[in-house]
Amino acid sequence: GTGSALRLTPQMSLQQASRKAVVRFLRELQQGMEVIQPPPGATLPYAVVRDDVAAICFYHLVPQTDRQEGAMELWRYRMDPGRTQPGERELMLQNVRRLSFTARSEGALHVNLLLSEGSEEYAILTTVRLRNIASAEEVWW
Repeated sequence: GTGSALRLTPQMSLQQASRKAVVRFLRELQQGMEVIQPPPGATLPYAVVRDDVAAICFYHLVPQTDRQEGAMELWRYRMDPGRTQPGERELMLQNVRRLSFTARSEGALHVNLLLSEGSEEYAILTTVRLRNIASAEEVWW
């Protein structure tokens, strides 16, 4: 009946918020110029990518203290090598259960992500191809 529809609505909105955050994270990776870490063929729980303006972006997990046990948050630390100010930290995703990055090349990153929403888990396995890899040559050569 209508009771079950009402109970689903908040859960669906949480899933939608998580989906938007994942899409934003993957689009940001796509705008990169170069995968610095992990090296091609290697898998790590973090990634370092040079973004579309040559800033260094470090994507890493930290324990999530305010949520369920074992959950982590994905943070991005962005540092512009041409500036003396400290870098910027931004929360990208919450409720991360697992995240690994495998570099297929300097321009492609395999992302293996497991998110949780309450008792549900959502797995995402995708390869992100960096769109601005050609720009890296213009900046550095």
